[in-house]
Amino acid sequence: MENLSEPVEKISVPLTIPVQAYLRDHRIGGRAVLPAVEALQIAARSGPANAEIGFHSQERALFRHPLVIGDSAVDIRMVHEQERYADGRCLSRLTTLLSGRRMRFTRSVEHLSVWFASADQKSARETGSEEGSKTGARAANEDDSPSSARIRGASFGSDKDSGWGVDLGTDPADLAPPTGVVFRVPAERLYADLVPFGPAYRNIRGDLLLAETGVSATVYGGDFPEAVGRLGSPFPLDAAMHAACAWGQRYRNRVVFPVGFDRREIFSPARPRENYLCRIHPLPDEKTFLRFNILICGPDRKPVEAVHGLAMKEIFAERSAPPDWIREGIR
Repeated sequence: MENLSEPVEKISVPLTIPVQAYLRDHRIGGRAVLPAVEALQIAARSGPANAEIGFHSQERALFRHPLVIGDSAVDIRMVHEQERYADGRCLSRLTTLLSGRRMRFTRSVEHLSVWFASADQKSARETGSEEGSKTGARAANEDDSPSSARIRGASFGSDKDSGWGVDLGTDPADLAPPTGVVFRVPAERLYADLVPFGPAYRNIRGDLLLAETGVSATVYGGDFPEAVGRLGSPFPLDAAMHAACAWGQRYRNRVVFPVGFDRREIFSPARPRENYLCRIHPLPDEKTFLRFNILICGPDRKPVEAVHGLAMKEIFAERSAPPDWIREGIR
């Protein structure tokens, strides 16, 4: 029997990514940082043009090291390392070279690692095929894979504790507003105090509704068609991560950033200049990680994309505290 844990092909593709002006609005601590959703877009865009790979189905993504964009940089030089497997899966890694002082050494720094499922697995999930679901589960749980959903020894995500299923996007309960005491945060205040990004990345519209049981928001597809790629517009999911960050500040008193997810399914790629309904369901905390399920739907309430097991944590040494007002009413 063929060993599916060994890749049938390994290739490294040098990339030169132009620094689009909108990327400079994604600033953390005064520095422009490549968004996680943009890294996923780069990996999909530069992946093999092969119908066997389902780029809309992503698994075990890890955002390992933030990629800082220099103030004078006009492009980003990176390498897309790809491992293709006999069952159609593809493991993608985006890396850059870091040089030491006086160029005495260089080392490779990994910024993204993600599995793209085979097109057969994606098709089976979309149709709800039992066999396809089993195949996808096996792929997601193989202990002998070169990559596992672990960061510093802590795994995040399991179907058992999340209630995730292939029909997540069609369950009316997932679209219900959060229950319990709801705390409203106007988008203007969110981006002024909690997620201080520039205009291109201010894509939550109206009030953000926070409750201990979940989050409701309207997210926008952005005003930059040039950002659209194989995965659609990256801005709605990015905005959903802002909403999850706000939840963490209110209910956990922590400023957290995305570090990975278990699985992402894109059912109908998001488009620019359109509004989407977003629901976020907190999962039980796992060690130092906050974890969430995200569902994004169109105006017709049909699912656009879903993320299972988004993991977030503090990633910068200079830890910041949330402003006092976001904790109002929390004991």
